[in-house]
Amino acid sequence: MSLNILGYDVGGTKISTVVGNDSGEILSNVRMPTVKHLGKKRLIDEMITMGDAALKKAHVDKPDLIGIIFAGPVDRNRGIVIASPNIFGLSNFNIVEPIKDYYRTDTFLENDAQAAAIAERLFGSGRNVDNFVYMTLSTGIGGGIFINGKLYRGAHGMAGEIGHNVIMVNGPTCGCGRRGCLEALAGGKAIARRVIENLRAVRDSDFFSKLRPNEITAEKVFEGKKQGDMFSQLILEETIYYLAVGLVNIINTLDPELVIIGGGISKAGKDLFDPLNDAIKEEFKSMYRPFKIVPGLENGSDLAAISVPLYTEMEMHGEREKQY
Repeated sequence: MSLNILGYDVGGTKISTVVGNDSGEILSNVRMPTVKHLGKKRLIDEMITMGDAALKKAHVDKPDLIGIIFAGPVDRNRGIVIASPNIFGLSNFNIVEPIKDYYRTDTFLENDAQAAAIAERLFGSGRNVDNFVYMTLSTGIGGGIFINGKLYRGAHGMAGEIGHNVIMVNGPTCGCGRRGCLEALAGGKAIARRVIENLRAVRDSDFFSKLRPNEITAEKVFEGKKQGDMFSQLILEETIYYLAVGLVNIINTLDPELVIIGGGISKAGKDLFDPLNDAIKEEFKSMYRPFKIVPGLENGSDLAAISVPLYTEMEMHGEREKQY
């Protein structure tokens, strides 16, 4: 009999609740925009309301397992959100306990990027691949690392913060406080910022001159390139270069079999992956080795939330992952 899993994805843009099973089938989902001033009590109330609604839509009375993934550093062993960059007032907050108490079901917490890497291991391109790196390329940049078939968490559970590797000394200030991080140069927010900062080029661009600053996003830059906008082309060439430098640093350090790129910007498809592959080949110099970069799961964010309790239970029981 299959397991029914309730999954929460508490992110910077939206909060998603899904019900899925251990075959990777999503049975229902409920979403709401993230409110920065939600607060602890109201967040839990919203999560319970959304969870009940998702279970009802899926015709499931009670979940067998619950997974919570969070966009920020977490202490998975204690079920605590360490810091909350997107929702104010959640630092050092035990997000697991009230959900576990309400549903009386084992509940597990994980960072969202590491959870996405787990989903790739169970259901995506990471199946049968023991050494791979997952990069989420969205508003920011995060990651998850599998070494010898196991998720590498590091000494403090914070491994995989690949967006906070400095690739430009004295570059733009990152949200983490350092300067020149990969995230500050090639994340979605950084791409939009670089466009807005070049006001003269924006005014001279037929594409961008029609947009208000709050309408400029990384997705719009890819759209501008498709329409032949030269400023968009320049911004993307710079972005691809920064990503190539960051990825070659990671590949040189870990020597993975595979790099998987997910997140919203990965939806650009060939417009991202073709030039990125070329730039990485060039950046390797004499350290070249065969490499493969592929897009992440189409529904990776939904699968990430249900993958966390599945993988955690396997870890607890010392099991090899099933081949789903």
